Amino acid sequence: MESFTAICALCFLSLPVLGNDLFLVAVHELGHALGLEHSNDPTAIMAPFYQYMDTENFKLPHDDLQGIQKIYDAAPSPPRGDRPSHPNAKPNICDGGFNTLAILRREMFVFKDQWFWRVRDNAVMPGYPMQIAYFWRGLPPKIDAVYENSEGKFVFFKGSRFWVFKDTTLQPTYPQDISMFGSGMPTQSIETAVWWEDVAKTYFFKGDWYWRYNEDMRTMDPGYPKPITVWKGVPDSPQGAFVDKANGFTYFYKGKEYWKFNNQKLRVEPGYPRSILKDFMGCDEFQDPERDWRPAEEDVDIVIKLDNTAGTVKAVAIVIPCILALCLLVLVYTVLQFRCMGTSQHLLYCKRSMQEWV
Repeated sequence: MESFTAICALCFLSLPVLGNDLFLVAVHELGHALGLEHSNDPTAIMAPFYQYMDTENFKLPHDDLQGIQKIYDAAPSPPRGDRPSHPNAKPNICDGGFNTLAILRREMFVFKDQWFWRVRDNAVMPGYPMQIAYFWRGLPPKIDAVYENSEGKFVFFKGSRFWVFKDTTLQPTYPQDISMFGSGMPTQSIETAVWWEDVAKTYFFKGDWYWRYNEDMRTMDPGYPKPITVWKGVPDSPQGAFVDKANGFTYFYKGKEYWKFNNQKLRVEPGYPRSILKDFMGCDEFQDPERDWRPAEEDVDIVIKLDNTAGTVKAVAIVIPCILALCLLVLVYTVLQFRCMGTSQHLLYCKRSMQEWV
């Protein structure tokens, strides 16, 4: 199977008219013809976004080989009447409804079900959303909360457990029970976690309460939980938070809105909440979420558009000569009629008609 697929891909190398870019597009389209959908692996030939690959010693990437083998070696026949599932149907970030969000390595990460986006400069970065399980192997979907701790590691929460990653690598002995944070910690379902670097404290939020964790001592601070009303203006059950240390604000997210909390005055700034979709994701406030949504398997590739254009040009090239030939026949017919019925009278009539038009 592997050699068959490689031969199918390499056959395009024999076409001298194809450059490096067109060769990769052709192999991508061959993958669609064989039944492959777009891949979440950015190194795959079936990735939805073009990237340069060396075609001199071209080898089909491992993800594409696995995909074609899955289709032709072990593809079960679906029962009649059942619709095939579409696991690669990607959500639109402008629909909102996120599980949580946070700033990790100075970038906004937004999580929804099994997907996540990276957002920078009020726009989603190319290639996203991406599946959580592909980027952080071992992490389940629909996480409750995440934050970057004092060691620069990412701590994810879901239910009664938490996972610790160094970059994209799950650390040994994880996941663990959240009771490891110490006594007083909620037994499950942390809704928001945010680390305040200035005081070396991590704050956990759930419902209308919050807890404070000492990152240096690895213990929960005594006297907690406390009511969330201490954070004046912050709503109950926030779904995510991140700190803007340079400007002295903490941003809390819930639903499709966010609250800007002044770290010095300890209260939410006037004029909030505001739309997080508009201010951080670059979404149109009046955009119809369903308007631009399209499953990944229905993505239109550039090569299709080029084929349509070429077909239009061919059609025009055929139609115009036909029209000219028809006009020529009409002209010949008219000349013959002039000869049969009297040229001078017709010319006089045409002359008068032309004068009337001027």
